[in-house]
Amino acid sequence: MGRRVYELRVRGPVPAELIEEIGAEDLGQEPPLTVLRTGPTDQPGLHGVLQRLRSQGLDLLEVRAAHPDPSDTGTA
Repeated sequence: MGRRVYELRVRGPVPAELIEEIGAEDLGQEPPLTVLRTGPTDQPGLHGVLQRLRSQGLDLLEVRAAHPDPSDTGTA
């Protein structure tokens, strides 16, 4: 499987430093959730993001494959 973009729904707020560290975009809150969007990543990259969220004690509720943003050039 190639590189994909994912949307992650996490219960509660996610620290800005962690969002930057994992290279995600904060799509905002849908109380009581925070919605994050990853850049294009492969399976090992996704697992790394999930492990980092877990290590911070965050409650991951959902992971979805998402369509890339049309402004993404695909060169990442």
